Amino acid sequence: MSNYKNAEIYHLKALDIYDAFEDSEGKNRVLSSLIYNYLSEKNYTKFDSIYTKAQQISKLLNSELYFVNLENKIKKYYYKSQNDSLLKITRFAIDTLNSLDFKNLSFSDDYSKKNLRHKLLQSYKFYNAIANIKFANYKAEGFNLLFKLNEDELKEAFEGDLDSYRKLATFNYYKYRYFNEANKNVDSANSYLLKSDSYKYTALSLYENRNSRNGELIYKIINTEQKLNLANEIRKKDAKASQLFLITTILTSILLFATLIVFYFYFKAKRNIQLMNKELKTSNEKLVEIDKDRLEFFSILSHELRTPIYGITGLATLVNQEKDESKRQSYLDSLISSSNYLSILIDNILQANKLRFEEKSLRLKPDKICKIVNHVISTVKIAAKNKGLELKTNIDASDENELILIDKVAFSQILINLAYNAIRYTKEGHVTLLVIEKTRTTKDVTLRFEINDTGIGIKEEHRPVVFSAFENKAFLHKNSSGSGLGLHIVKTLLKSHNSDIDFISQTNKGTSFFFEITFDIVHSLNFKESVPISGSRPEMHILIVDDNKINLLITKKNIEKIDGCTCEVMSNGKEAISMIKNKAFDLVLMDINMPDMDGYEVTRHVRMFNSTIPILALTALNSSEISIKAEGVGINQIITKPYIFEDFKAIVLSYDTKRERYLDKIDLEAI
Repeated sequence: MSNYKNAEIYHLKALDIYDAFEDSEGKNRVLSSLIYNYLSEKNYTKFDSIYTKAQQISKLLNSELYFVNLENKIKKYYYKSQNDSLLKITRFAIDTLNSLDFKNLSFSDDYSKKNLRHKLLQSYKFYNAIANIKFANYKAEGFNLLFKLNEDELKEAFEGDLDSYRKLATFNYYKYRYFNEANKNVDSANSYLLKSDSYKYTALSLYENRNSRNGELIYKIINTEQKLNLANEIRKKDAKASQLFLITTILTSILLFATLIVFYFYFKAKRNIQLMNKELKTSNEKLVEIDKDRLEFFSILSHELRTPIYGITGLATLVNQEKDESKRQSYLDSLISSSNYLSILIDNILQANKLRFEEKSLRLKPDKICKIVNHVISTVKIAAKNKGLELKTNIDASDENELILIDKVAFSQILINLAYNAIRYTKEGHVTLLVIEKTRTTKDVTLRFEINDTGIGIKEEHRPVVFSAFENKAFLHKNSSGSGLGLHIVKTLLKSHNSDIDFISQTNKGTSFFFEITFDIVHSLNFKESVPISGSRPEMHILIVDDNKINLLITKKNIEKIDGCTCEVMSNGKEAISMIKNKAFDLVLMDINMPDMDGYEVTRHVRMFNSTIPILALTALNSSEISIKAEGVGINQIITKPYIFEDFKAIVLSYDTKRERYLDKIDLEAI
């Protein structure tokens, strides 16, 4: 009826209903109809707003409406005389339709019976021919596509279309223009003009008949609406008459319902109390069991802490009393082993607590896998030696200069925990660490790591709890000491490496833990290892600020072991600020936790008058919050205690600006 506004309203209502039912096929049909409605209304803004959405859903459903919508887009360009766009889109439509097996589409209607593909192709070619004529500015060569079209095929294709005769009139009109302007054949021109006018008059007649039918429909609709209004008035009167009866019935029902509810909730509350008491009793039993497990864990942990502390204290006394150098060295090796074990144990406790609340974020740096493995071996070798175990390693050969991106700290912690675990549960024999190359590409390499021992083994019944933090105490009663945290931390850290760990074991014969990790390969040209610097260089003067006398002494001795470095010490933050103002230092090593004024506050004051001097924080704490806070006040880098001396030396020398840098940057953390 050409009432596009009302048509739009009903279409949008239908779209909401289909959307509520998540009916994609219904939405597809409605959106296609909306496109046609906006095209007929010549509301091109709304047409564009919904066209893309309609095509997306049609393409998703593999629907024939994709090509119907495409035809309406072509008509839009035709009506707006956008000839360049019309030419491009018609070519695209023809190519797409010709390259497609139309029978494989999902038809939303019975178009397949109406030869839809032929109709669409003729329509595309019709508009393509007109676009070609206009693009050629009505020159003779622009009409070649028009004369390739067959009028009978067009008439058959356009049959049933309201605009069919108007299109045929246009088809013959452009032939008239060709013979009148380009070919100069007057007889042919007049023939096609008469034919065009004939189709045009037929089209006008059809439009008049349609408008007449629309008038009859409008009358019927108005008459029906009047009858509906009268019926609504009668219904309202009947509703008022029954309202009083309904209210009385409702009040009676509410009273009866309220009585039933009171009884229902009384019995339900009584039943709920019984269930709650039962659940509380069960929960209390579980809490008692958990508390028992926790107490047992902390009892084990207390023993684990006291053992190395006792060993350190006793060995320090023996070293002090012993005169024989070989025995003193043996005591020192054992002292270092106890110290390493204590450091690992404390770090495991802190790591386990940290991993409960946040995921481990890897800090990838270029390094050599053999270097990291050798560091792990050097850390645990004394523990193996003290038990009389042979410690073996085997690393598959690779390019000596090859570097991989790896979080040295996290990965070392994985291997050290597995190695200590193997040593702890092995009484005699050997512990072997294998590194096997599985696959390699130009960008990455996949390595398999195996830690094998000849220890007590693990029973298959214990497999489900091996990697649990508080449930694996079955291994701790008679077999050996241990906190039970190591394997849990290993499994958690491997998740950050997109890997997992497994094991095979035989009781009293040994266990083999294994996992695989894929590392990205870094070209060696992008990374330089630290190498000693030859030749003389100016002396480097360093200020050490720490309130702990022992820490101050250790740091001072370490600085004095570095050639060309001298140092001064200060145990008070305020005095350190004054000292930096009055003396020239090349570097400041700053403790974070100090009384009166901590390392952050000292650094903030120093940065007010000296923004260039490197300030390095020495701290036993290690978290992202500390790193962010340190960076905010102007601290250049954090060195986590305890550290390896060679790495400490390298990072100190990297800040010597009076000669070539020792290395670009080292990320130093404790294991």
